[in-house]
Amino acid sequence: MPTRVLADFHILHDAVQEFDRNIVVYRGQCSLEWPLTPRVGRPPHLRSSRIGAQEQTILRLFKEKAFPHLTFVPGGDWEWLAIAQHHGLPTRLLDWTRNPLVAAYFAVEEPHDADSVIYAYQASAYVDISRKPDPFLQTTVSRFIPPHLTRRITAQAGVFTIHPAPLADFRASSKVTALVIPRSFRRQLKSILYGYGIHRGSLFPDLDGVAKHIDWLRTESF
Repeated sequence: MPTRVLADFHILHDAVQEFDRNIVVYRGQCSLEWPLTPRVGRPPHLRSSRIGAQEQTILRLFKEKAFPHLTFVPGGDWEWLAIAQHHGLPTRLLDWTRNPLVAAYFAVEEPHDADSVIYAYQASAYVDISRKPDPFLQTTVSRFIPPHLTRRITAQAGVFTIHPAPLADFRASSKVTALVIPRSFRRQLKSILYGYGIHRGSLFPDLDGVAKHIDWLRTESF
């Protein structure tokens, strides 16, 4: 996996210019040591060794419980997976963004005593969910945007990838580049991003996001 160290903001800018902006997506992770896997593939694993069947079971349970809380009827399992992912259910989806500054923010949002990372993925494969209605039959890693976008997904320029083998570490892909944020640069980068309008309040357009942003802005928190 190609790696580049972001010793300052100018290096991040230069790195972004080298990618094909039409297909690249980004994901920020707090720790460089964490694998690049969807949540359903991370420990603690699902109880069943038949992960695909177990995933479909928990999605069915989510559907049964979610209806009273929805303001619209999801159009199919792709949309159900996106909603479940958004609310914390383990799925085979990974969250990405088309905005590298958003990814950078999520990499440095919380205190961490080691290096962080932004992953850049040249996501040329796009799945047409109208022609492939069953996400569990998808055989290749592909990106998609759900038809119903939440305010957070819109604010974060969000996009998903689906991972047919969710236990596999996607860092092994030749299409992934790691942009490493050194520990010494994390706090400064978070302040720089604020100057570009990238902060908790802008990425989480609700009262919780506003409150947490003001807490960071007016206290000595990281």
